[in-house]
Amino acid sequence: MPSGAVPQHEPQPGESAFAYWFRIADFTKKGLATAVTREAQRAGYPQVRPDGSRVRRWLGGETPRPPVPELLAAVFSAKIGRRLTAADLGLAEADPDDLTRFRGPAELLADLGHMTSAELLNSTQPSPEPGPHAGQQARPAIPYEPERLLPALDTWAYAPSHTLPGADRGGSRLGAGDAARIADYTRTFRLLDNRHGGGSTLHSATGQLAWATGLVRDGHYTDATGRLLFRELADLAGCVGWMSHDVAQWPAAIRYLTMAVHAARESGDRNLTAHLLQCLARIWGYLGRPDLASDCIALALYGTRNDAHPVLRAGLHALAARFAALQGEAPEALRSVRHAQEIFHEHSVEDRPDYIAYLDHAELSSTLGEVLLFLSRTSGQPQHATSALELLSTAAAERDCARARSSAFDAIAPARALLVVDDLEAACATGLRAIRVGSHVESARVRRRFLDLAREARPHESVSAVRDLREQLLTAGQPRAAVPLPRRR
Repeated sequence: MPSGAVPQHEPQPGESAFAYWFRIADFTKKGLATAVTREAQRAGYPQVRPDGSRVRRWLGGETPRPPVPELLAAVFSAKIGRRLTAADLGLAEADPDDLTRFRGPAELLADLGHMTSAELLNSTQPSPEPGPHAGQQARPAIPYEPERLLPALDTWAYAPSHTLPGADRGGSRLGAGDAARIADYTRTFRLLDNRHGGGSTLHSATGQLAWATGLVRDGHYTDATGRLLFRELADLAGCVGWMSHDVAQWPAAIRYLTMAVHAARESGDRNLTAHLLQCLARIWGYLGRPDLASDCIALALYGTRNDAHPVLRAGLHALAARFAALQGEAPEALRSVRHAQEIFHEHSVEDRPDYIAYLDHAELSSTLGEVLLFLSRTSGQPQHATSALELLSTAAAERDCARARSSAFDAIAPARALLVVDDLEAACATGLRAIRVGSHVESARVRRRFLDLAREARPHESVSAVRDLREQLLTAGQPRAAVPLPRRR
């Protein structure tokens, strides 16, 4: 990570992308030629040996032949401290699905528009869910290189926001009321998602995100208003990403949340950016990458080191505990549990933004209870399950009844803990309650948890009550029949 912020300058009139980055990187023509020659030798292209006059022609608009564009991208990335592609340098066509390339505000709006249009036209179907009789459930292949995604996001933690494009163009004049309107839609979709699951509202929310993206892309606004608009756009994109996760559309979820992080960066709202990173962390943890999830949380904590909302900071430490527990790091997990509890109880405040309104005492208790449940397995110390039950009981008792999906999780987790402590009667009663609550929620994650509980109950299926519970769990865990989404004409 660079020790300081990368200089942020706007392109000069008529300046090409290559000339812009050449100026930002503070290269000389001879210095860039030498760096490309060195990179070419390292990459196995000893025949590539440009000089200063060749660089002058590139600056004049000449497009170099392969492999020079990729060599230039590597050289500029190393000098600037962020990943740039040949497309960023204006030497290749941009790929809107490349989540690791540089994105300023204009690129972000263009890519969000492309993504939402493609989703609405193609009516993307969920990723395959494991069958009802799966053992250790397989996780889907994700068409991204996880190790390259996080470095492409880390500049938000130290670099300033860019100048927004809306001040220098015509179009409809936008104000704070337009940002508030986007926030109203997000609030409504978040409520519906919590109550009914992502499957019931994803298509509508994607359409609203397409509308909001077009509004911001084509509108005219002051810088202050632009920051508000980008903040609400980021929150809505994050909501769509979370719904995508809930219906097993994991590639789409990662795309939307990555774009949301970029938008939040431009808004200047560091707490929102950290919230979106923890959403990404939860997805990577769900997909079997707690190591990458831990890195997301570490980046979120670093980026908000000076101004984190106390409730958000407590939630980040709770998730740090979760991913440490999944990796069998018991001392680190327990230390993070203590941090989360101390911060929440000592500094909890009422004025929390909408995007962390869910993080109440019930949610914290649920997260920390699951941490101890995971530790009861990964640490070989089943006594942690007893402590988990206390926290999970608190979560279930305090949970807002409107959060039906969370209520289902609140029933499934203690059933799993009761199996660990060998209280089969209570586990069956709790598991049946989970089915009653969760079977009405359109959520692949709830169905996945049903199958987890069924798998963990299998060693006890000689008991008739457990056998009956497993049969009902396997039925409840089956994917629902896909309903075709309406296509735009």
